[in-house]
Amino acid sequence: MSNSSEIIRIYQDSFKVNLYTVSPFRMIGLINVDIKYPYGIEKVTLAFYSSSGTNSGKIKDLWYPIVGIKTTTGPFTEFTDYLNFVLSYTTKDGFAKHGWIAKSLFFYAKPHDVSKLRGFANGKYYNSLLKISKTLRNLYDIGKFHNLTSLTPTLLNSAVTSHKIYSGNKHTQKENYEKYIEDIFTHAKPNQV
Repeated sequence: MSNSSEIIRIYQDSFKVNLYTVSPFRMIGLINVDIKYPYGIEKVTLAFYSSSGTNSGKIKDLWYPIVGIKTTTGPFTEFTDYLNFVLSYTTKDGFAKHGWIAKSLFFYAKPHDVSKLRGFANGKYYNSLLKISKTLRNLYDIGKFHNLTSLTPTLLNSAVTSHKIYSGNKHTQKENYEKYIEDIFTHAKPNQV
């Protein structure tokens, strides 16, 4: 049933950007999208980042999806129970440092499809996440974004897991976000979750 979920709209005017770190250069972005779930179409806030490096095969200037940002060094305890589980499972040793951008889920797949860019998941969301990435790159290049003067890891994590219900939605941001993460995770590990 989860196979019917897909991103069907990008709210380009909702793009918000924060300069997260200067060295290395990393930007964090938030964008609202509509996702078609088995239970209806819901508006959801997703988080992305862009960096100057090519670590893990990342391409400069592309925006990559993330789950959130680590607020403490150690095991995953700062997100929701479900997000902590997924990040623990997809991150080496289930451990990360404070400030780490939680992106492991989107690079994780068994086996990885070599015909696709790493960092956008290999499942049904791949094409739409890559499309969002390219859209965000274009919006950033032409200055079509709202500048966030401050965005701490706690604020980012709270934004994507809030109990807010957007106008027209029936489910909270947290519920919709966890369903989106679940769809990606179950496709990466189809027989073991």
